[in-house]
Order: sequence, then C-alpha cells, then structure tokens
Amino acid sequence: MASATVFFDIGNTLGTARVANGTLAGIDLFPFVPEVLARLRSQCRLGILSNTGTESLATMQSVLTAAGIADLFDAPLQLFSSVEGMDKSNIEFFRLAVQRAGTDASRCIYVSEDAAERALARQAGMEVSYHPLHVFYVIQSMA
Repeated sequence: MASATVFFDIGNTLGTARVANGTLAGIDLFPFVPEVLARLRSQCRLGILSNTGTESLATMQSVLTAAGIADLFDAPLQLFSSVEGMDKSNIEFFRLAVQRAGTDASRCIYVSEDAAERALARQAGMEVSYHPLHVFYVIQSMA
C-alpha cells in the first residue's frame, strides 16, 4: 500500500509562534517535534498546511530553516495561506493539499490541534490527527 502524506499545522501543533513588530520572527518547536518529524520522514512524505497571514514565502522558509525543520518537508507540499490566497477556513485549501500530494485523499493526514480545521480536512476526505505523536497511530491504522 502507498505511504501516507502527512500535512502539519504549524502554530500550536509543531510549536509556538514568536511574533515581533507584527511579523513572524520564529517558531519555538515543542521538544518532541524534531524527533517525531525525522521519524515520520523515514516513512512518509511531509507537508505543511498553515495560515500565515501576510508572511512571504521567503519569511516562512527562513522561519522553518531557523527552527531546523525546513528540509524535512517536501517543497511542493508546503502550503501557506499567504502564498496560496486561501486559508484553512476554506475546504479548497485542504483539497489543494491533496492535489499537491498526488494521491488519494484517504492517504493524506492533516495534523492539528484545531478541531474545526480537522473537521474541514475530514470533509475533504483526509484522515486527521490531533497531535504529532498521535499520527503514528493513524498511519498504523491505514496499513
């Protein structure tokens, strides 16, 4: 069976956003996140699906690089609302993620602490997980 593609929300899922002067200055990753992402990367494709306000692609790449996780995510699977022109209140944003993954929606997992966002992802046909550590269970249940 084909491997899964896992899309992560950033804020409050992978870490806490640091804002300075009204702009994203960085992300403080939760301590378990680097190991979880590295472990997942060995078995899945990883992406991001994040509301990013007006932040540029360059800013987002810089923040992910500074956090040490940029290389763990496939570039085409990094969907930022500020770049794509839609956000996670729109089911089409989740459908775009599935399209970029190039697989069936049932092989895509959206990971977020936000129940409303998970509900939209589920409506788009994706599997969902409420926490980065829980995603291993979801992947196992898909096998």
